[in-house]
Amino acid sequence: MGNEASISSETGASAEDLQAQLQAAREEAAQLHDKYLRALAESENMRKRLERLCEERMWEQKRSLLGRFLEVADNIERALSYIDSPTGLREGLRATYAQLQSFLREQGITSIPAVGEAFDPNVHEAVEIIPGQGDELVVTEEYRKGYLCGDRLLRPARVQVTHSNNRS
Repeated sequence: MGNEASISSETGASAEDLQAQLQAAREEAAQLHDKYLRALAESENMRKRLERLCEERMWEQKRSLLGRFLEVADNIERALSYIDSPTGLREGLRATYAQLQSFLREQGITSIPAVGEAFDPNVHEAVEIIPGQGDELVVTEEYRKGYLCGDRLLRPARVQVTHSNNRS
């Protein structure tokens, strides 16, 4: 108590005043610490949002670019189906098509199985439905190949589907 009295007399403040000032300083420090933690969390959230936005934009750019390559693959495949005789043109188209398919595989592009598979609206786009037998929808013809990039849909397969008339 002797120390408190000497401090009080030197500063002109009572022990109670000093305790109140100390408590106020602690509360202010706690508030500032809380503000700091909130600002830090907001900064981390912003960083994560920007990362997601950047990844999404990169995906859209990749999707657009690879979609153009898929159109080229479609046209080459169509051209190959119309060539009946084994000529240099046919072999050149085959080599070009094989090279394009190799590039797509390197980019993580895989084709979606279609004909004979159960219809999956997540990866198949039904453009024609024909009567059939059975209880499930089955892909019977593929009009345009569908592709995945990793586990993400690049474009759906356009397909013909059989539909049972005897559904309950």
